[in-house]
Amino acid sequence: MLRVALISSPLTLQERYGNFSGAANTEPSYALACLGAVAKWEKMDVRVIDAAAHCLTVDQTVAEIADYHPHIVGITSTTSGIVASSELAKRIKAMNDKAITIIGGCHVTALPEETLSEFSHFDMAVIGEGEVTFAEILRGVDETGAAPESIAGTAVKVKERIVVNPRRPFLNNLDELPLPAWNLFRGFPGDFYPSPARMNRFPCASVVLTRGCPNQCQFCDRSVFGNKVRSYSPTYAVNLIKDLASHYGVREILIEDDTFIIAWKWVTEFCERLIAAKIDVTWSCLGRADRVTPALLALMRKAGCWHISYGIESGDQRILDAMQKGEDLSRMEDAVRWSREAGLKTKGFFMVGFPGETLESLRLTKELVLKLPLDDISVMQLTPFPGTALYENASEYGAFEKDWRKMNTLSTVFVPHGFTSKDMEKARAEMLGAFYFRPSVLIRKFIDVISNPRLFWYMFKGFLVLLKVVKKR
Repeated sequence: MLRVALISSPLTLQERYGNFSGAANTEPSYALACLGAVAKWEKMDVRVIDAAAHCLTVDQTVAEIADYHPHIVGITSTTSGIVASSELAKRIKAMNDKAITIIGGCHVTALPEETLSEFSHFDMAVIGEGEVTFAEILRGVDETGAAPESIAGTAVKVKERIVVNPRRPFLNNLDELPLPAWNLFRGFPGDFYPSPARMNRFPCASVVLTRGCPNQCQFCDRSVFGNKVRSYSPTYAVNLIKDLASHYGVREILIEDDTFIIAWKWVTEFCERLIAAKIDVTWSCLGRADRVTPALLALMRKAGCWHISYGIESGDQRILDAMQKGEDLSRMEDAVRWSREAGLKTKGFFMVGFPGETLESLRLTKELVLKLPLDDISVMQLTPFPGTALYENASEYGAFEKDWRKMNTLSTVFVPHGFTSKDMEKARAEMLGAFYFRPSVLIRKFIDVISNPRLFWYMFKGFLVLLKVVKKR
């Protein structure tokens, strides 16, 4: 039986989040849960090491895998983790040069040939959606003992060259996939935590119920799941949540889809089925302002939703239009207000450092941050990730440092013309400080802790992080 190790990038919280590490997310990788289920389905011996969630270094990850002697090692990586993932592959090869190392995730999907050329210790790459491709790789290795060279959706090193095979068509019926294999995670679910802003009950789990995004935001990468939205059926989605609740005791679900509410009919049926199933869970999700209505939000609240996050990005409509966000600021204000009226807590995601950013656009964004009745905000640095439209032409609009390790939306790698990196960091810190140090927000946070004392330690750590960031401005 083939031994298969599935690993996330070995990055500590400090490496991933810097000054924000005290309020970081340590939820398990949904991708590993899905790929682990595929490997089990193929009758393989599987070990999952979620190095990112457990905050393991490369050395610690190697120590966890040393006694397993895997034939295949699959590593999933974002851009910021690709260097650490390469170092891990190098160390695995040093232990066993016959182990087949496979890299997957958004970075290699956007830059397959470049990634295999730059990082010599990866034998092959999975490009895009991974489950069907990975299953074919496992069968091929099981039959021949070598990395298959011509599977769709892969890039492979063949002697002195890199072969990039055709992309695999996207899977239209996600219900064909097995339920995620949560039992492969050490300490699940009790050892994993979301950020304090999204913790309502415990234990928690993160899921992705839809794939693909039809929107054309210039700062988003759609290379993995494409532009067409595909979903589990509402029945499958509710069964997935029921599995988490009944078999693992999960009481809080974080729905991480970018496009969860893109189809009103789907969301309506999902909520109705969730209500009918009487599963003891609450949940949060991400939303798009132009896809919500008061009636839909009220139904979501009835189905257990308590929190929704909106990607607002900027307070300057000119910036939003240039980035092809496709949303109107007035509709964003409506969405936040409707969400509050439905009894939902709200969070707004903002960014600083857009191409064409000005002092006026930063002022407008700060004004919007303070105007909207949000419970929480996140302010990130615009990052031109590989696979985005901005990646191709960012240098036309400012200084772009292509250091993979810094591309985490918190470090400053892109500075628009007319600014310095310190200007961007100061703007972000001022927005965070102006929002959170208002008496009304502090009182709400105090009430949250009183009503749910279990949150105290996480809220306190988050507050210390905020003080540290604001103090540096």
